[in-house]
Amino acid sequence: MKRWKLLQSLPRATAPAALGSLVSLAAQGFLALVLFRLFSPEEVGVFSATSQLAFFWASLALAQSPLSLLAERHQEPRAAARRAWRQSAWRLLWLAPLAALGAVWSGLGDAAQVWAWAAALGLAQLSWLLAQSLTLRVGSRWSIGLVRMVPPVLAAAAAVLGAVLFPERGEGLELPVLLVSACLGYLAGAMWMRLAFQPASPADLALVARAGGDLQPDKPAAPPSSDPRSARLKMLHTLSDALAATALALSWPAHYGAQEAGWLLALLRILSFIPALVHTAWAQVVLSSSTKVQLRPLQVAWAASALVLGVGALAQLALTWGWLDARWQGLSAYVWPLVLWQTAASFVAAHAHLPFQKGLAIQHALLCVAMNAGFIALCVVLPWASPLSASTHMAWLSTYMVLSLAGLTLWVAKR
Repeated sequence: MKRWKLLQSLPRATAPAALGSLVSLAAQGFLALVLFRLFSPEEVGVFSATSQLAFFWASLALAQSPLSLLAERHQEPRAAARRAWRQSAWRLLWLAPLAALGAVWSGLGDAAQVWAWAAALGLAQLSWLLAQSLTLRVGSRWSIGLVRMVPPVLAAAAAVLGAVLFPERGEGLELPVLLVSACLGYLAGAMWMRLAFQPASPADLALVARAGGDLQPDKPAAPPSSDPRSARLKMLHTLSDALAATALALSWPAHYGAQEAGWLLALLRILSFIPALVHTAWAQVVLSSSTKVQLRPLQVAWAASALVLGVGALAQLALTWGWLDARWQGLSAYVWPLVLWQTAASFVAAHAHLPFQKGLAIQHALLCVAMNAGFIALCVVLPWASPLSASTHMAWLSTYMVLSLAGLTLWVAKR
């Protein structure tokens, strides 16, 4: 009975967001099997590096707008989403030369093609990420779930269909089935941004007046949340996040080749989706709700950590028992370092709403910038300073991230 009351006390968006994210996770797992079975490590490496460049571009253009859209509950959501989309689209355009430099540095082939694919993916992904936050504010339960599950399911289905229809694809960007599939998925998710361009209803205005739609008279209100970070600090935080992820994705093929990059980035793509799921199905939902949530962040973090451990164990078993093609045996050097890293990331994701509720958003952002600076140095500078094998380099990165993320979690939780 106590557990049932706890579930009832969760915000209305929790169930559809969690369901959509779980379906999305299943689609990502299925896509991982598809990648390992139907595509070469080189193809996966090109796809992963290009999509990471697109993510860097889109993230920098967004400047954490999806999070601000949730934290600033007093703003009318449709107008705020339209404003965020227009500002982000302009930033995407201004950042085009920087993305072009990344395309050249990656060494993935024709830099113009890499840039064009990154631009298409970036604009579609930008719109999709904003749509996820917008549906939490004004969408129905169906839209909250569907906006999360449709893009990865569609992308996985398109990847399978493309691999079957075009078995002789060549390498690199000759026939980029994976990039086309990802673009289709993001475009489908971006369709929910149409909500932003519909007129605000009286119900929307009433929700804004009481700063959220979940508050009920018999339930305690959530702690007030706000995002006091300046536009410059948001951009700096986003830049550091994007540079850290992109430094890993682009430095790995540059230092160790496309095959090593394929091993690392394919597994990281799967495992990192679990902390991302926690962030979208838990932290973002808590921020968007006006009802106090009784579930503790540590409970969510431990559940996510168990899932990360389980996925890592399955990957190791698949390698040990020969379920994967021999070309993928190099994954074994990355499994456990990535499991430890993403376990620590799950704890950070489970506590991601607290800085905005405790008035720590500015200090938290500065700590994240400092952590990312160290990570970038390890990615880019360490191989030049001291020649390392890919596995040794990964061990250094994993150790640094586990210690840094654990410290960040303790700081947020204890303040």
